[in-house]
Amino acid sequence: MPRLRVRSDADRYILIAIVSFAISVVGIRWWLQLTGYPRIGGGELHIAHMLWGGLLLVVAGILPQVLVGRWVREASAIALGAGTGLFIDEVGKFITTTNDYFYPAAAPLIYGVLLTFVLAFILLHHRHVGHASAPGHLASVEHRWLPHRRYRRLLVVVLGLAGLGSVISLLGYLALDDATVRRAIALVASQPGSPVKHPTDPVWYLLEASVPAASGAMLLMGAAALGLGRERAGTGVALIGLSLSLTAGALVSLYVAQVSAITDVLVDAVLLVAVVHFRQRFLETGGGSTEVGTTDR
Repeated sequence: MPRLRVRSDADRYILIAIVSFAISVVGIRWWLQLTGYPRIGGGELHIAHMLWGGLLLVVAGILPQVLVGRWVREASAIALGAGTGLFIDEVGKFITTTNDYFYPAAAPLIYGVLLTFVLAFILLHHRHVGHASAPGHLASVEHRWLPHRRYRRLLVVVLGLAGLGSVISLLGYLALDDATVRRAIALVASQPGSPVKHPTDPVWYLLEASVPAASGAMLLMGAAALGLGRERAGTGVALIGLSLSLTAGALVSLYVAQVSAITDVLVDAVLLVAVVHFRQRFLETGGGSTEVGTTDR
């Protein structure tokens, strides 16, 4: 039996699929919201965008079977991501007896598929991360505008603000009495003209504030450690906090707020990339020290 081998550039195509997946889901949700959720078709017909997703998945499967070339793999990855996004976006219709597109659990399920793609990318990228290097022009720009100490200070400020905001949000929620909380939830859950459904149980809103607050506390600890020059410990704690926010926190937020929670998810994803990049530049390639006062001398 021939031995299976992983392509050396497999992570690149998974990343393309992730980006196209995210663009397709966010794009279709925002477009439907802006246009008032139009119906394509007439009479008894309704052409759901799930069908276009299925068509793109067929294209993603056929292209590499027929044609060869790098552009074919790229096009197939784009079709795979976009097709999966368009297909899974309508999952709410197929897990409910009422064909409910706005079922609150749909958004977390969609995000779960995205996390599966991301996990595959992380596993594949880790296989040869040590062989990757930034292009010369990009490296020179980074060296000029984001030297070690400036990058560290920027992380301290951004992580500190993000963490503080999450903790303050929880404290603000806990300061409200039960009646005020229920009135606020009623206003959110019954917005006139909006077909989006939100849960009405206060427990979900407490979770929505508590999980980001736990993540925020870790970000504050990470920022403090970075400020003291303990870079490996600081970035490690920050990565744990951001991972918590992007998994449990995002799943709860998407269940409660659905598409409006996407902005927070994107911000956390950018922060995660920034912290990982800092570690790769200065901690994993001999570019810096984790001791107090020894960096950027």
